[in-house]
Amino acid sequence: MLRLPTSLKGLALASALILPVTLPAVAGDAENALLAKYEGNWRGSGKVTGPDPGTVVCRLTFKAASAGKLTYTGRCSFGGSGAASFRGSMVYNDATKRFEAASSAQGASTTTIGKRAGNTIVFASAGIKTSYGLASSIMTLSGSSIKLGFTLVDKKGQTTASAITFKKS
Repeated sequence: MLRLPTSLKGLALASALILPVTLPAVAGDAENALLAKYEGNWRGSGKVTGPDPGTVVCRLTFKAASAGKLTYTGRCSFGGSGAASFRGSMVYNDATKRFEAASSAQGASTTTIGKRAGNTIVFASAGIKTSYGLASSIMTLSGSSIKLGFTLVDKKGQTTASAITFKKS
């Protein structure tokens, strides 16, 4: 069986976690309050499926910054076979009336638009080109949990995927 290199798992997860850009904004009180609920430390775990399956364990820290902006840093470990770090920020942009996230991981950066439905914010991105193939991700902030899902279709057509659920610690 062909095994994906450990760095592929790391890149796939990092690609999923690299959400949006440098973000200008002043948010309304409701949007600021919604983002502020996620400030703190979060821990999560999940399974990686595909050619190199295994368990992934992550930590994620959100900190309040200026004008309602949240910055975050995180790290995920893959069952002793590697790790990936990531960082970014989230904000509500009043000018465009939308949530935006900027992230970077392992040398790649991206921007993602968040869509609000009630008290849930969903950041989704697809078609992220990496040196290994095409990645997509979805991060859902919903009440007392954060869910992260990612997929990477490598250049041979094989899919690596994961779903990670975070709880505040």
